Amino acid sequence: MSFFDNPSLSNNRCKVFVSGASGFLGQHIVKLLQEEDDTVESIVCFDLKPYHNNLGHNTDKPMKFIGGDIKDYRLLVRALEGIDCVIHCAAKVSYELDCNDGEIFTVNVDGTEVLLDAVIESNTRYFVHVSDVAVVCGQDPIYYGAENTTMIPKKFTLDAYAKSKYESELRVAKRNGQPLKNGSRLSTVILRPTLLYGEGDPYFITEMLKIAKQSNGILQRVDNIFTRTHVTYVGNAAWACIKAKDRLRTDPRIGGEEFFITDDTPVQDPFEFAKSFMESRDFKLSPKAIPFWILMIYLNFLMLLALAVKPFYRINIAEKMNHRKIRYLNTTYFFNRTKAILRLVYEPRYTPDESLQRSAKYYKYLEF
Repeated sequence: MSFFDNPSLSNNRCKVFVSGASGFLGQHIVKLLQEEDDTVESIVCFDLKPYHNNLGHNTDKPMKFIGGDIKDYRLLVRALEGIDCVIHCAAKVSYELDCNDGEIFTVNVDGTEVLLDAVIESNTRYFVHVSDVAVVCGQDPIYYGAENTTMIPKKFTLDAYAKSKYESELRVAKRNGQPLKNGSRLSTVILRPTLLYGEGDPYFITEMLKIAKQSNGILQRVDNIFTRTHVTYVGNAAWACIKAKDRLRTDPRIGGEEFFITDDTPVQDPFEFAKSFMESRDFKLSPKAIPFWILMIYLNFLMLLALAVKPFYRINIAEKMNHRKIRYLNTTYFFNRTKAILRLVYEPRYTPDESLQRSAKYYKYLEF
């Protein structure tokens, strides 16, 4: 009997393919597919990195790992055999000062295009694409942004990464309704979660902890008046992926649309949000904050200097001086999830208290 052949399973159950399954969000998606989703028959985990069950989830449902490149068309076609739905969260997440823009676009844009081609060839009907609110984040603040009122900025705060995610969105939306080889049609949907935190986080709070460790246990606060950051627990973002999968199967009218994904974690100053996680490691926030505008003037000067002398001498700008991340964290962006509630029937799976408790344990014992 093959991996997918199980006559005891009812016909309305689905076989799910998760790209980027070994990553931060991917691990939580697989966990929920295993433990919380009765519609799932089997799971294929696809990633360059081997899959390890870091969250300690149940493994009762058939599950296999396929290691490979998201741009490997032939491998993807084989991996998608018999698959009903793809949850695509594989991506190159990088907004470092020396990041390779070409590599970001190759993975995030070309990789998504290749996966969509393989989906068409394999007659996979449903495609959930995980994007990022970074696609709407520019220099202007966003207050209760909704999908139909929030515009794509002329310049993205997170530069190449955000642009690549927007370009991938365009390709996913364009493929909605495209005929498959068997005559049925592809249904796609785009999710835009806010900045994520929680178990497995390699970016947000983890980077703050690393910077504090490198700075004698003190994280320098930055003050931009009334700055508020909208963060979402990773488990709730994963739950939104599950709900989107289910809605695509029952309501094709959501096809090609995008949805902001948030939860009930309070919208607050990013440094205050990080404070309890810092203190669990005996780290502290600086007693005084640097004004945001003064810091940005200094960083812009430093960047211009680095570019001017680059042909002769390389200035190593520390990651804690990354102007992209500092601007992103110190510009107010928060969003309205009404559309996700009404159209995806999405509500957060975890309360703020549950989310913070789960995250606190992870950050307290995280090794780096």
